[in-house]
Amino acid sequence: MGVTYAQASDAATLELGERLERLVWAAMPGLEAMSDDDAGYIDAATPTPTPTKWSAKQVIGHLTDSAINNLSRVVRMALASGQTFPGYEQDGWVATQHYAQRDWPDILDTWVVLNEQMAWTVKHLDKAALAHTGDVEGDPLTLGYLIEDYVAHMAHHLRALAGLPTWVAV
Repeated sequence: MGVTYAQASDAATLELGERLERLVWAAMPGLEAMSDDDAGYIDAATPTPTPTKWSAKQVIGHLTDSAINNLSRVVRMALASGQTFPGYEQDGWVATQHYAQRDWPDILDTWVVLNEQMAWTVKHLDKAALAHTGDVEGDPLTLGYLIEDYVAHMAHHLRALAGLPTWVAV
């Protein structure tokens, strides 16, 4: 699974779906305020995306890809413990889907819809399923931790991108 963003905790006591929704909607004003040009810009030294630097379009695209991959993991782990999942080539996914060339409102719409589905699914999970175990890229974890790390990963990117203050509750 590579880099993790969450700390281990008793995920069964957390309202993970609500946390995800709060995070998405807290970020939207800052994201919607970006123009298409601004969302495609990186910095003065690197005005267009490169394989090592992403624009806002590509970051939200990456978070969309994360939603696609993790929603599948959540559903499969909720159905049965012991699932094994590959990682995903984030750079390849972002490049293949050409987020840098896509219209910013379309990228945001897709990201929001997928995360609303993720939040809906998480809110309706049997809480006992949060203890189901699985493996992502050779790293053992619980379903609860997978969801916690998903939310923390998103918060990590959105704080940098949308200017969310550190106090935004996630």
